[in-house]
Amino acid sequence: MTLSNTWPRYGKVTLKPFTEALTETEWRRFYECFRDPEIAEWNGSRPLRMPLWLFKRVVMGEVSRGDRMGFGILDEHGEWLGTVELYEMSRNEATLGILIGAKDRWGQGYGTDAVRAVLEYAFCTLRLQKVRLRTYKHNLRAQRAFQKAGFRYLEPPPAPTPRFNFGLAPKAEFVPMEITREDWTCY
Repeated sequence: MTLSNTWPRYGKVTLKPFTEALTETEWRRFYECFRDPEIAEWNGSRPLRMPLWLFKRVVMGEVSRGDRMGFGILDEHGEWLGTVELYEMSRNEATLGILIGAKDRWGQGYGTDAVRAVLEYAFCTLRLQKVRLRTYKHNLRAQRAFQKAGFRYLEPPPAPTPRFNFGLAPKAEFVPMEITREDWTCY
């Protein structure tokens, strides 16, 4: 696979825009992320049950709305690791979401690099003023990755909660974080 020099990149990752044609292998890996019960739980959802063809239509429908930008996260060899997106976008702000679906890559810095790549794009290309996110109290790995990328808590850091409740976490279980353009140095 040839990676475009225009796609956002940082460290070990390159972000492939969903507006580019995803390969069938990339679509399948993307789809399987959302079918995995453990990943779904970390993402605050239930495992996906729709067929692949419908999943593709839903994703591309969301991309075409104009208030979100999605990217596949590719490692240094061009292998699909997960997704990162900016959604709820306005002229000045966006919300960040990330999912590393390649569980064998968890804890190796790919998530932090992907967050940094999308923040570089958000602040230096799109010229956004703020990027926010919400993660779960129990997802301490994600919170550490977000902090390494420059995010700060909007409230005091919460006490962790037990993992795997296999239901959607109540709103009180979310941890809000944000980073501003003033906090970021463009390269």
